[in-house]
Amino acid sequence: MKFIELERIASETLTCEYIVGKTENGQYVYIWVENEEIEDEIPQDLLDNPEGFRGAMVGTKAEIVEEIENCVGSFRYHGDELLQEAATEVVETLLEALEV
Repeated sequence: MKFIELERIASETLTCEYIVGKTENGQYVYIWVENEEIEDEIPQDLLDNPEGFRGAMVGTKAEIVEEIENCVGSFRYHGDELLQEAATEVVETLLEALEV
């Protein structure tokens, strides 16, 4: 599935790269991957088999925001200060790109 990237942020602390974007038909995209090259197309296996450190979803803006908040956002309240700061930076960057 093709998409247009709105924002991309990598976090060494969280060991993932996070991407938000939009499809041509206006749906929103959220991708989280570890050591994968993603350009303008979502690999189907990321959509079909999302896991902790690699996956993707397509949905409404509200669904994508909820997923970001529930997944990477949950690290803002757990772990050490470095992990909390990294999670906060990722969430704020992605939500800003989504104009939330």
